[in-house]
Amino acid sequence: MVLSSKDLSYREIVANAVCGRGSKYSQTTYTLRPANRPTTIGGCWVMNHTCEAELVGDYAEVRGRFDVNVWYSYNGNSETAVAKDTVSYVEQIPLRELDPDADRDSRTVAVRVLQAPNCLDATVTGNGSEMLVRVEKELAVEVIGQTKLCVVTCDLADKKEDEFTDEEDLLEEVDVED
Repeated sequence: MVLSSKDLSYREIVANAVCGRGSKYSQTTYTLRPANRPTTIGGCWVMNHTCEAELVGDYAEVRGRFDVNVWYSYNGNSETAVAKDTVSYVEQIPLRELDPDADRDSRTVAVRVLQAPNCLDATVTGNGSEMLVRVEKELAVEVIGQTKLCVVTCDLADKKEDEFTDEEDLLEEVDVED
């Protein structure tokens, strides 16, 4: 069977699809002020990370928070304690491939954590009353929205359905001429 261009038509299908994406790696230094003057730092870890994202213009804004914990010694290395602080952040992630035709009212932003916040290092500052904690993280976002897909269709009304055993046979037998 040979189809001509007059046998072909199209349909528009409305679907939710990824209509933009982006990612960002960042390092940020946070300041902790412990109850005691630290002598040395024994360890640092990050936990309880949460975040959410929203579309702001042509970028995604991710707002999140996590707990920073620093184990340190004080009083001439004779005692230890853990300094804890909950820190917040806002990351603006530029978007690639943002579809301007996707329905603006239906757009949502999904955020994925590619690398959870992780403590790279912690140091006692020069005056000895604060600790600087450097944290890395990597986030990815996808903008999901309603968009139209254009699908080419053809009318096979002249052909009996039982002549095709499966979709591969159908695709092999259809030959489109301009």
